[in-house]
Order: sequence, then structure tokens, then C-alpha cells
Amino acid sequence: MNKKPIRRISKSQYLKGLQCPLALWYYRHRPDLRPEISKIQQALFDGGHEVGVLAQQYFDRGVEITEPYYQINQAIKSTQKAVAGGESAVFEATACSADGAYSRIDILKRVGPFDVWDLVEVKMSTQVKDYHIDDMALQRYAFYGAGYDIRRSILMHLNNQYVRMGDLNLKELFTLENCTAAVGNRMAEVKGNVAELIYMLNQADEPAIEPGDQCYTPFECDYTGHCIAQGPEFPVQNIFRPGWRLDALLADNIFDVRDIPLGFDATERQRIAIEACRNDQVYTNRSLIDDWLVGLEYPLYFLDYETINPAIPLFDNSRPFQQIPFQFSMHIQKSRGGALGHASFLHTDKGDPRPDFIKYLTGHCGTTGSVIVYNQAFENRINNELGTAFPEYKDALDNISNRMMDLLVPFQSRFIYHPQMNGSASLKSVLPAFVSDVGYDDLAIGEGDTASLMYLQCIKDAVSEQEKEKIYKDLIAYCGMDTLAEVKLLDVLYRSA
Repeated sequence: MNKKPIRRISKSQYLKGLQCPLALWYYRHRPDLRPEISKIQQALFDGGHEVGVLAQQYFDRGVEITEPYYQINQAIKSTQKAVAGGESAVFEATACSADGAYSRIDILKRVGPFDVWDLVEVKMSTQVKDYHIDDMALQRYAFYGAGYDIRRSILMHLNNQYVRMGDLNLKELFTLENCTAAVGNRMAEVKGNVAELIYMLNQADEPAIEPGDQCYTPFECDYTGHCIAQGPEFPVQNIFRPGWRLDALLADNIFDVRDIPLGFDATERQRIAIEACRNDQVYTNRSLIDDWLVGLEYPLYFLDYETINPAIPLFDNSRPFQQIPFQFSMHIQKSRGGALGHASFLHTDKGDPRPDFIKYLTGHCGTTGSVIVYNQAFENRINNELGTAFPEYKDALDNISNRMMDLLVPFQSRFIYHPQMNGSASLKSVLPAFVSDVGYDDLAIGEGDTASLMYLQCIKDAVSEQEKEKIYKDLIAYCGMDTLAEVKLLDVLYRSA
């Protein structure tokens, strides 16, 4: 417990407290529980900073408040000095209300020659989300409480319809949405929320809050590993998404899937998972598996793509957050149980990877035989976007898409279910549940987000040439494991049919 009373609460802490007061209490009083920032989280922070810098360049001129986040009083004074000096825009402006709500705003924009201001909040998203309104309401409350005459609250976000051609066009890259009305409607709640959260933070004991929807909505909480650390082998959260069913189970102190009473109102897929856990055995519907397998046509091409989706488009003819494929792996089997061939592609040159990706892909994927993928919607979407961007290859790409068979379907639809899948049909959950002789544990890169991050570091020259060579080898090993996993899981289906 802090010795000094807590009198202020920041915007990020306010949002954390709205989601779960216990999470905010832990944040302020139990720093030992905070998880380390992962490479993926750091990449998101870095991406947000990159977007913020470009957003500043959108405006003709302005001055930035550079004090670190913990020098609140000095940042407030620097903001007041910039405003008094007649600046038309103040970046990272800081203000605090009398009751302790303080916030930085990405852009404090003067309205004409007057001492009236627009609050412009920049988000690395492509639309306004509900929690953005809470974010902006706290900001408006803090600045209004500090004496600023605020006109509008504006959310500045990326325009996902913008297509880069040449240098970035910031006026087209960003969209500014007037959220003043929605923010104004939320303002009435802020004063009471701030008072309640500050009061809660000044209590010696943590608030008594049980796990529930707030653990995962709108974001997974940093402290779920602590709050549910001593959970059962088969937590009900693995089977039930946040909603009334999960709430009902938790309210009845039912935390283990095996303790769910018979007759509980569950969907068919949930019922299958419950029974598999309760009986500790694999559920198999051989008829449905047979129906899926009969659609296969040899030779089989087991295919997987790796992509990047940068917020700021890096290449001509691409949009914000568009998935850009840079790598594929393909295992090839001409007959059931036959030898496996392998083809792969990884773009290591500068520039757009898509033209070479398409050439290698269409050159190795044949024109007949089933193309096995895991989550067909993803690879199919990539092919459609590639065909639009490079129409000369559209027919060949459509041919590949039309031959796809989605290996995800039998596992997601519960044609077959292993208790160790823990309610998930992701490749990383399904493979270890059924297959023990291969896996991702010994790989330097073990999941797609890390693969994307490592590749981006290479093409942005953020690592040395020696590091690039190792990363490229690790990427080839990782993507190759994805398609080998598909081979192994098809074998599982054949043995179960």
C-alpha cells in the first residue's frame, strides 16, 4: 500500500479501472504482479508511436511537450507556456482537473486565432471503438477542468481505404471523426468514476472482484494469470466465451468443465467439449470425418502463408493493415502415405515481396489436386487481394483458391475433439493434443505474430546482417513446421475415420 494518498489518476489508469477496479488496484499497489512487456506488445507500442509522429506532421506546425510521463507538473506548466505563447498546435499537451483526472492529448489544436481548442486523439485503428469514447471523455474532462475552452473532441485514425502510391499522402492516410456528441454523452459519468476509482485506490485492501467478462473485454487483463493462476485443469473459460453462460457458471462457483451439471444449456460444440473432458477421451464422429476426407483429390499441396500487416503501408498498391505475404511453405504428397516433397519461398530482397511470392507460388502449386490449408478464409483472402493487385495472375491464384480444403473445419466443428485442445481449434492447440513426435517447442520462432515481427525488423534494417541470416533460417523452419503439422493432422483424421 502506498504511504502517500493517491490524488491523481491518468487516462490509461482510468480505462483500466473502468474495465476492472481490481486490475487498477494491482497496477498501483502490486507492481510485482505486472507481466513483462512482450516483443509483440512492444511492437504495437512502437507502431503507435510511428503513427503518432506522422499525425503530428499532418498539421502545419506545432510544438511538442517532451517531459516524460512521470513529470506531470512540469508537463502541465510546459503546456500552459506553449498555449500562452500563441502556438497553433501543442503535441502531447497535458492537463489535470482539480479532482485529479490528468491526461495527455496527442494534439491540442487551436481554433483559428481564438483561445478555443479542439482535442485530437490519435489511434492506430481504422474506426472509432466504444472504449475510445471513454478515453476521450476523460481527456475532455481533464482539460475542461483545467480551464481550457474545448470545442470539439476528434478521433484521428487511419483510413483503411487509402492506397499508397509513392510518398505517403497524410491527408488521405488519416481520417478525422468528430466524436464531440458521443464524448459529451459520456462526460456525465466521468466525475463519479474518477472519485470512486481514487477512493478505491486509497484503500488498504484490494477490492473483492471475481473473474468474469471484464477479464477479457475489451482487452485481456494483465492480471488474469494471477487471478486465475490456481485454476483447474479444464477451466470453463476455455469452453465458454464471455457471456451469460460463463457468468452463470462462475456465479455458481463452477470453474472446472468437468463439474458442469448434466443438462446445462450449452451449444452442440460446447457439449462435445464438455463430454470429452468429463470422460477424458477423444470424441470422434467418423461419419463426418469420412464426408470431409472424400473431398480430397491427390496430389495434395499442404500450404501455409506468413504475412506482415503494417499500420503504415510500406509498398505501393497497399493499404493500412493490409496483409502482405512474404513467405510460404508447401509440402506435396502425390498419393496417400506417399513420400513428401517440399517447396518454400521467403522474400529476402528489398521492396514488395508480393510479385516474387506469386511467381513462386503459382509455379509450384500445380493446377490439379487439393490444396490443404488451416483456416481457408485467410489464405483465400490473401489470394483474392493478390489477384486484385496483380491481375495478370488472377486466374492462377483463383485456381489455387478453388482447390482449397480447410483442415480447420474438422477440428473447429468438433468432428474430432481432444480434451487437451482446451476449447481451441488453433493449429498450436490441436497439434500437441494429437501428435507427439513433432512440434513448435524447440523452434526459435513459434507463432505467427513473432514471425511477422522478426521479418519486419529485417526489412527495416533494425537488426544486423548476421541476425538477419539467423532470422531467415528460423522463419523457414517455422513456416515449414506449419505445413508439416497439416500433414500430421490429416494422418490423424485418416486414422480416426
